[in-house]
Amino acid sequence: MLRQRAGSAATALWTTVRPTRNRSTGYLAIGAVGALIASSIALGVGAAGSIPRLADIGAWLNSSGSGEASHANGLTGDVDGKVKLPGMNGHSVTIAQDGKTVLVLDRKTGKVVRIDPSQLTAEQSTNYGQSGLQLVSGGTYAYVVDAAKGTVQRIDPALTIPTGDKVQLGPGLGTAAVDAQGTLWVPQPGKGTVVPFVNGTKSAEVKVAAPDHDLVLTLAQGRPVVTNRTDAVTKVLSVAGTQQTFNLQGGINDSAPGKILVPASTDSPMVPILASDSGALALVDVTSGQSINAKVPIQGHALGAPQVLGKKVYIPDGTTGRLLVYDTAGSAFQDSVNVTSKPGNLELFVRNGLLWVNDQNNSSAAVINAGGDVHTIGKYSDKVPTARKKNDKPVEDNVPSSRPTHQAQQPTRPGKGPAGTTRPPTHAPATTPPPSQAPPATPTKNCAINWEAGCPEPQTPGTPQAQSGDGSITLTFQPASGLTPQRYVLKGLGGGQTATPSQVGPNGPFTFRIDGGACGTEFSYTVVAEYAAGAASKESKSSAPVRPCVAPGAPQSLKVTNNSGGHGAKVSWKAPSGGASGVTYAVTWSGGSGSTQNTSRSITGLDNGKQYDVSVSTSNAAGSGAATSGTIDLTPPDVTMNITHNDDDPDPLAIRNDPSTQTGGRAGQFPSNYQGAVTVHCRTTGSSETHPYDKVTSNVWAKISSGSGNGYVADIYLDSRNNGSVWECT
Repeated sequence: MLRQRAGSAATALWTTVRPTRNRSTGYLAIGAVGALIASSIALGVGAAGSIPRLADIGAWLNSSGSGEASHANGLTGDVDGKVKLPGMNGHSVTIAQDGKTVLVLDRKTGKVVRIDPSQLTAEQSTNYGQSGLQLVSGGTYAYVVDAAKGTVQRIDPALTIPTGDKVQLGPGLGTAAVDAQGTLWVPQPGKGTVVPFVNGTKSAEVKVAAPDHDLVLTLAQGRPVVTNRTDAVTKVLSVAGTQQTFNLQGGINDSAPGKILVPASTDSPMVPILASDSGALALVDVTSGQSINAKVPIQGHALGAPQVLGKKVYIPDGTTGRLLVYDTAGSAFQDSVNVTSKPGNLELFVRNGLLWVNDQNNSSAAVINAGGDVHTIGKYSDKVPTARKKNDKPVEDNVPSSRPTHQAQQPTRPGKGPAGTTRPPTHAPATTPPPSQAPPATPTKNCAINWEAGCPEPQTPGTPQAQSGDGSITLTFQPASGLTPQRYVLKGLGGGQTATPSQVGPNGPFTFRIDGGACGTEFSYTVVAEYAAGAASKESKSSAPVRPCVAPGAPQSLKVTNNSGGHGAKVSWKAPSGGASGVTYAVTWSGGSGSTQNTSRSITGLDNGKQYDVSVSTSNAAGSGAATSGTIDLTPPDVTMNITHNDDDPDPLAIRNDPSTQTGGRAGQFPSNYQGAVTVHCRTTGSSETHPYDKVTSNVWAKISSGSGNGYVADIYLDSRNNGSVWECT
């Protein structure tokens, strides 16, 4: 009874305080949850005989050294469950946990196992008998991809067995991904395409690059995005085709393709891209098209693909086991995050709004929240639940295993830290300067007004961060530390560019907006800190080069107006809502194409009686937008006219099957002297006819409909050739 009451109370309290969008309220109450759970354990809940449910906000992390998968609580970093992976000790594995099940692939053997989180077991398995496979899952779908052989095999996520036949795409596939809807996206670098599998079925290839270009796939907030590292271009995809294109800048476009690093997925529309050979960092917003560009120190670092969470970019450093942290809000690097303290391959991914960092060959991992708080994860901890045993009671799905994020501070004794550990000295011992060292000069004046010997040395401002905009560039920077400058001024303005403000005061805000400049030109700037008289000015390092424009969106409100008489149309549209700077419009129709910088284009030389698909797409130096499509319908309009020049003719007026008196025969006839109305569809040429009385000759025939028959009437009895509303038939 005590166990049931304690478990029910913990469940009820967790339901009340579970973090929602009002995170501060939820987190403040976590301590209370932990206290209740702790007291429940003291009463017997959580002891042998039951397995606590894994934390709702958590992730599975692999450990190749121990052949285990550990589940960590995202709020505390505590390991709340472990599973032994059969036969995988010492093997590199991949964990797919983006779907409704948790699957593990042994990269060495090709064995796929399913983790049962409720029982902490990994018993359901299928061996695909091949090294180097890819395992990807999402929604209710899972796939095994053999990149070398070029095959895609859908599998049952619950049973791990194959479902249906393998699909052959050809060897040399890129790394695949499954979006939240279960659509699989498979890059084909050899063809320059990406293949979507919708509802498990292969769909039409999406062309994204020239053949044999280096393609890397990213899921940005669930949207498929492919980066062509050969051309330094990023594209947003849909099953219908490319939706948006972004030309990379900031120095990434000058890097070797293999040095351009992109994450497999992001939790936001911001895709971080790093050139590890130059340190160029770009954050491309695939929704707005804006790009934030900065520079990363690379000397002595073996950097991996970056990841973004909130306003911060985390870059793994394989040489130190740390994360470099760049704060886009502050335009500066922060203290690095120590994860393993050893060289290794740090893998980063975002799940449930948390950044997870793991080295499968190390016992340590970490989880970081959006505020930058870090929890270290000890994956090898033994004091955690493992596989359910024979007499274990069933698991209650709604009981969290979270513990408080703040541990009580242990009492300390002088000279000792917690648990009796020796505390480091509170300060370093004083050092005595050499006898020959002169005492520092003492300034006699206000250093901020008149600099002299003894004043703090002037420092340089931080390297500016550049953000591209529609017709502008926003430059932000960190102020110089130490001595306060009198002002900051901007250097590097190009022709036709202006900066607002013209200078920044010592107290900020530390931002310049630059307007103007050609979209096709990349600009780089420095910030100069000007100090008091007597002190040298200090100039920052150059910003990453950026363009004063963003990739345009799709044209708006496409309108088609047929030309008089047909044979073409005027296609007009409105400029895209964003990225209108320096835009060129590509107009494409069946059998032709053209370009313009205006918002309309006349198309001529088309055949009447046909329909033509027409599309208009946008592009500038920053990228391109999706096409807006329409139809040019050149079906001739019907015109009502009267038969004429037939008042003195005693003979019937023939309606012919062909526009000729020589072929086709009669389709009907009008009675003599008939001058009533007919429907004229169009006019064409045929045999030349001369009116018997008016002596007018013409080879024009009108295609008509009437109660007397449908066909062609010689135009000497209709005059459609003189009616501008009647089109030619073709």
